Amino acid sequence: MANPNLEMLHGMLYGKGLRFGQPSGLARVIAAMTGDHADVVPFQGPQIHDHAMTVAKVPARKYYWDADLLVDVHLAVCRWYTFDSVTVIADAYNLEVEALGAKMIYSDYAMPTVDVSDPLIKSPSDLEKIGPLDPSKGRIPYGIHAGQLCIQKAPGPFAGGFFCSPWSLICQAMGYPKAVRALKRDRAFAQALFDWAENQAIWPYMAALRKAGVKNANGADAWAAFPELTPELVIEWVVPSAQRLRERGKKELGMTISAGTAAGDYCEEDVTKFNKEVMFKCWDAAAMTFPLKIAFSGMGRTQEWDMRWLQEYAIKKGEGKKLPIMASMNGRFMRDSTPEQIVAKVQEYIDIMGRDGRLLLWIGNVPADTPPINVHTAVKATRVLGKYPIAKDLTKIIVEPPQFKPFDEWLKDQPEADIIFKAREK
Repeated sequence: MANPNLEMLHGMLYGKGLRFGQPSGLARVIAAMTGDHADVVPFQGPQIHDHAMTVAKVPARKYYWDADLLVDVHLAVCRWYTFDSVTVIADAYNLEVEALGAKMIYSDYAMPTVDVSDPLIKSPSDLEKIGPLDPSKGRIPYGIHAGQLCIQKAPGPFAGGFFCSPWSLICQAMGYPKAVRALKRDRAFAQALFDWAENQAIWPYMAALRKAGVKNANGADAWAAFPELTPELVIEWVVPSAQRLRERGKKELGMTISAGTAAGDYCEEDVTKFNKEVMFKCWDAAAMTFPLKIAFSGMGRTQEWDMRWLQEYAIKKGEGKKLPIMASMNGRFMRDSTPEQIVAKVQEYIDIMGRDGRLLLWIGNVPADTPPINVHTAVKATRVLGKYPIAKDLTKIIVEPPQFKPFDEWLKDQPEADIIFKAREK
């Protein structure tokens, strides 16, 4: 296994202008994040859990219970796609609430999900009845082991455990309508909910992760995206909560706890309502919880955005040097588009945001039924069009269709072959 510390050092030096050797994927990412650019625009590994499970043809009832299988499937599928980094995450919104007793819906073909018809929290009095999370219950041990495996098998600056951030956990436990009503109309109840989520539900899980040797945990928070929450509500509620967890984790556990991932993500669906001023406010709010200074787009309808706005924001907020941009390809766009449309979108992104470096491309979330040819096309287009220095006229560069082996044929020679093929057996 390559030494990730040396790869990151190579990336830092390469990005600063000492361009020697061939950067690894991790080095490319670091070069774009900390310096000017690498040899080519990096393609960051996306959230891919349901899609990876589908590509690998493993059953959900094994995949979402067996951490070794989950991590190995992620590693194999990400390597098949030749992403420059690996992101391992499962159904991170469900682990705590499930272990606390929420009713769940299980499937042979998709990740577990909360049964919203019978929420865990129906009234304020329920908070006292639930009690603190027992990290031996439910699939919390699976989450802990997955965090350990990420450190061992997919080392990097963000490797570690995953959890559900407080606001999204509250939405999982009681439903979004009642949760947001509490924020707006019942401040005392809302404060009690955050106290419960942070200290009774999440903290015991974090302590168990740290005891298992996991020093870094990232908390998903999609329910804090816009328009589910305004940037003002994110700043009022989500940011202080994330700060409390971060400070307590550092002080009591010597651990980095990063809550609020995806808070402020601009996910307006109506293109007629796209608003540059609101976008900037969302990105400002998001920056308050994100562990790195970066201009970030995630789950939103980015195929319809004017990406000059994101470029402008990155330059404006960079204080003399453009912020790194992590620009996403929308998941549904990736699933529903032709390869030609995907190439054109990659070309647009690189033309607008990549010429002055500090650009990383990724996919916000890859739907389960996304055609693999589309993902391979996005990666190849990035490698062809994103070579530095960027060509003056990208429209003149031909991106040939990607050539790749079918996953099963490719898998036969990979270290994850045995666990994946055995998982398919009934």
